[in-house]
Amino acid sequence: MRRLLDTLAIEATILRDLLSGGAFNSAGLGFAAYIVLICYPAMRATPAMLESVRAGETTIATAGESSLYIAVPALLLGLLLFARHGIMTVLMRFQPALMFLWMFSCLVLLFTILLGDYPDSISQVTQYALTAFGFVLCIAFWQAPARAIDNALAMAVLALAGCLVAAAILQGFHEYRWVGLIHPNHYARYAYMALVLHSVLTRRVSFLMLVPCLAATYMVSARTVMIGTVAFYLGYLACTVRGVPADPRRRAVIVRTICFTLLGAPIALLALMATFDVGHLLDRLTNDLAIFDPDRGISSGFTGRSDSWNAFFDAMEKFVFFGYGFRSSRYNMHSVHSGVLSYFMDFGMLLGGLLLLAVVARAIQLIWYGTRLLERRSLICGLGIATTLLIQCFEPDNFNIGFIGAFFFMLILGYARPPAAGAARALIWRALPPRPAPPSPPLLHNIIPFRRPRWRRLRQPDRAAPRPAARSIIKFGPRATIDLTTNERVTP
Repeated sequence: MRRLLDTLAIEATILRDLLSGGAFNSAGLGFAAYIVLICYPAMRATPAMLESVRAGETTIATAGESSLYIAVPALLLGLLLFARHGIMTVLMRFQPALMFLWMFSCLVLLFTILLGDYPDSISQVTQYALTAFGFVLCIAFWQAPARAIDNALAMAVLALAGCLVAAAILQGFHEYRWVGLIHPNHYARYAYMALVLHSVLTRRVSFLMLVPCLAATYMVSARTVMIGTVAFYLGYLACTVRGVPADPRRRAVIVRTICFTLLGAPIALLALMATFDVGHLLDRLTNDLAIFDPDRGISSGFTGRSDSWNAFFDAMEKFVFFGYGFRSSRYNMHSVHSGVLSYFMDFGMLLGGLLLLAVVARAIQLIWYGTRLLERRSLICGLGIATTLLIQCFEPDNFNIGFIGAFFFMLILGYARPPAAGAARALIWRALPPRPAPPSPPLLHNIIPFRRPRWRRLRQPDRAAPRPAARSIIKFGPRATIDLTTNERVTP
């Protein structure tokens, strides 16, 4: 009950900050406009538009392409205005990261323009430059004041939650899994990213937020995102467990909880079996998740993804040094349905492997520092990157500023705690340890069980002379005198 009240108090504080002026935040307004403008065409879609997309006559990108011309500039403009807080910090503190990004970008542009024989190379260069610029703004985003960052993240969470709820109400959930023109896997990625952003905002993974997000992914039967969501929550629990508490009262609470769970779980299971048809419930779960479906089940080769993976390994020798160019799957140059394999398809085996290694190392670094230094925001960002990589093994779009899930992946990838006041300039992305609060001097009335009266020392010995062996006496008013050597009351 206490945790529930604490969670509600945190949510009320977030809403109060937004209502008291925090909503007028350039990055927050950019996030909200970006999310709403992308989701609005999908929410107002008609059944005829959905049938056209499902039949292959049109694509999702074609249906919502006009809104991207407004959503992406609104996002970048909001981040650019917000970057005034931390752009100098980025230039002074992140030279290795910026140099790596600069050298990597030069090689990508060189391979794309000089070695790429594809008709859309110029479009790929433009999109890559825009994405790299957006990533630099994502790094600068985290150098702003803490309250401004929290307000911007709160706006993003509210916009995502509002669009998910509105799409579910207006379009509903159907057997074909689409929510309007929102692809089921995209809808699940939006719910997963809402959970990650909310956790980054509150610095803990809330079970009350986990339940609706996991339910949303279940309703559209996005099994990969469900696995990533559960892995994100379990990873947080594993990294925040601190062993057996020293307080006996807390140990007693844990023991009672374990006992009640062990006793209540069988009783609840028996009540469930007596009330509901468990066999029908299991059939419903297997049907909703399509576990034994010939097209999407276990024997379907990961819904046909294994065929595209085999195509990647068959054509591996064609792009050892350079790939097909940035976001080459957008131009139908290949059909590898995996974000991890797309690193190699887009940038080649060398550059793609280097970029993937940098992302994995960043996730490990954030998890390590967050666990070791008890810095929850670093830990949650690291877990978000790691579980997103897990999802990207089966889903494409790793770096795509026009996709909500991919952009916020870039945002948490660029996380770095701003330096403390007076701290030395750091040369790497390092989560700084929290500064410990100065110890407060012990109060006398907490040590000696007397009411706090005026007190005075009877005798001040000479500092130059040796300390006498006589008793040190403190007199508390006219009635109480304490000998500090024996901690006994002395009669005056």
